Amino acid sequence: MTNLEKYQEVLKKHLGATEEELNDEKMVYNRYPKWDSVRHMSIVAELEEKFDISFETLDITSFNQYSAGIEILEKLGVSMQ
Repeated sequence: MTNLEKYQEVLKKHLGATEEELNDEKMVYNRYPKWDSVRHMSIVAELEEKFDISFETLDITSFNQYSAGIEILEKLGVSMQ
């Protein structure tokens, strides 16, 4: 499983998202029906554990849509290719 697939699996697990919804048009924090602050922190915690990284406060607040999560993971040294 690639790191991108792992990222997508976390979103699907916590948000009940489908493959088709994994894009910036649909997957936006506080606009996607289940993506609230509690689930947001659950997603962050699982990503930190899964990839052995630590989000900074700015990373947590900047993670506001699908592609932002990918960019943050890459910034933290996770290859998303």
